[in-house]
Amino acid sequence: MTSKNENNASVPTSASNTPIAIDDDESPLETNSDPSLLPITSRHTSAVWSDFKRKRVGDVIKAECNHCSKLLAGGSKAGTTHLKDHIKICPKRVCQDLRQTRMFGTKKNLNDKNDTMTLAPYEFHQEDGRRDLAEMIILHEYPISMVEHIGFRKYSKTLQPGFKVSSRNTTRKDIMKRYELEKENVATLLRKAKGKIALTTDMWTADNQRKGYMAVTSHFVDNTWKLQSRIIRFLYVPAPHTAEVLADALKESIQSWNLDLRLSSITVDNCSTNDAMMEILKGVFPYGSLLLRGDFFHMRCCAHILNLIVQDGLSVVVSNGVQRIRDSVVFWTASDKRVQRFEQVAKQITPECSRKLALDCKTRWNSTYEMLSIATSYKEVFVVLSARNNLYKNPPTPEDWEKVEKICEHLEVFSKTTLNFSGTNYPSANLYFPKICALRIAISGWLLSPHDYVRKMADIMLQKYNKYWASVNGLMGVATILDPRYKMALIRFYFAKFFDEHDFEIEVSRISDLLRRLVDEYGSKMGKTQGSSNQQAFDLGSSSKSNEETFMQEFAEFLQQDKDSNCGEFKDDEYAKLVGELEEGFETCDIDSGTSGLCTE
Repeated sequence: MTSKNENNASVPTSASNTPIAIDDDESPLETNSDPSLLPITSRHTSAVWSDFKRKRVGDVIKAECNHCSKLLAGGSKAGTTHLKDHIKICPKRVCQDLRQTRMFGTKKNLNDKNDTMTLAPYEFHQEDGRRDLAEMIILHEYPISMVEHIGFRKYSKTLQPGFKVSSRNTTRKDIMKRYELEKENVATLLRKAKGKIALTTDMWTADNQRKGYMAVTSHFVDNTWKLQSRIIRFLYVPAPHTAEVLADALKESIQSWNLDLRLSSITVDNCSTNDAMMEILKGVFPYGSLLLRGDFFHMRCCAHILNLIVQDGLSVVVSNGVQRIRDSVVFWTASDKRVQRFEQVAKQITPECSRKLALDCKTRWNSTYEMLSIATSYKEVFVVLSARNNLYKNPPTPEDWEKVEKICEHLEVFSKTTLNFSGTNYPSANLYFPKICALRIAISGWLLSPHDYVRKMADIMLQKYNKYWASVNGLMGVATILDPRYKMALIRFYFAKFFDEHDFEIEVSRISDLLRRLVDEYGSKMGKTQGSSNQQAFDLGSSSKSNEETFMQEFAEFLQQDKDSNCGEFKDDEYAKLVGELEEGFETCDIDSGTSGLCTE
């Protein structure tokens, strides 16, 4: 049955429509002139069908690869897993789905401004995003609540629409999971280390909470002879911070890592509370497991001792002047307007100076030194501003500037030595002896200064220096002997400057006997001591043109002049033989033999 329209064209009516055969009873999404090809229907939702055609081969339906024309099962019961596997290994597939690629920017180094863009495969993983989010919060100390902020969620959705930002509780669990993973990594590293473990600990106060926390750091030499430092504990310690409370907290930290039998020393700041704490701990751990039965269990921080020496010296001669300079720095850094005013005057009077004023931390003498050295370069600026601003009261006096300038000249060597001792990326024990000896000679030289305040400062410093000298120079002297550049000769060289003939022999014997005891103990516990075949001479680091540089030249002359008399070598035949065996061990190292590393800070 047909009907005619206005143009007399015949149009088939619905009654006369011929049925069209549709595969799987679905509407066709695409057609092809090849009669053997079957359409891709709305049932075929997998993205893999963009790489295949459906084709009838005899009585079965096959999937033909668009790239290599390979036929695979393509019926309704065959699934698509085997098709996806083929696409991954198809030898003729060149183009990739752009929905699975991403433009990556690469730089040769962080300072490069130009990116090299490349198109590379990309696959989104929710778990990777959660891991990086937790790491970001840990790294930058962000509040965990940020994951619930609307702005952050919107920003994350813009970067990756597929990423679902976790809740606060889930993020907290991710952070703890990362903590447990890192803790296990450190535990594995500690277990593999075959030597002794040295610890350093200090208390830290959170400004926003006013709560005390204890940080415990382990130091050891790993099996590749690299110095390693790892924080093993950071815990809240409730007040009051008595010796008993601190000892319990540190003991629990040590035992939780099973380090009871592996301790070599614990380095702490020099204060009466720490002294009492270490006495308590010394009786807790197995007596026979400690190095030389605990003689060096308690080590005093060398950098902190330097701090005490300098602070005592400054407090006697220029305490009032330092306070006036400190108050001046506080005044001219109190607001942006004052800072701007100070810099304007400074550009006119001292255009060659570009350093900004810095306020010190009273418990860190090197920060006080930095504050004073910067302030003295602007002394004329302070004088001018004191006459222009009525609010700026009690500026430093001319006498203050004179004393501070002269003292800063003397303290430069202390500053550089403190920086050397505070290094974290290299061993510092072998640096100690030549630098601390140079300081002692320098202080002794200041006693001859024409300025009475310098002589007075030197006298106070020398008293404090001598108080701690014997307690730390023994083990550090051994570290100097083990430095192949110095051996015993440097000990004898410096001791000859400090002591008369009688005391000289006593002090030299004390150090040599200590080394013998250490070698005997290591030998009895671990067999023949061996060292590294790849010994490297550590750089002493830069220092000012100070006494130490001169002394190193004198030391070279000392070795040459006394070569014939063997003064630079060991006089004791038995001891020379002992050290010879030790040096021989250095040349035939076997790391797996169980060598124990001695690590002190």
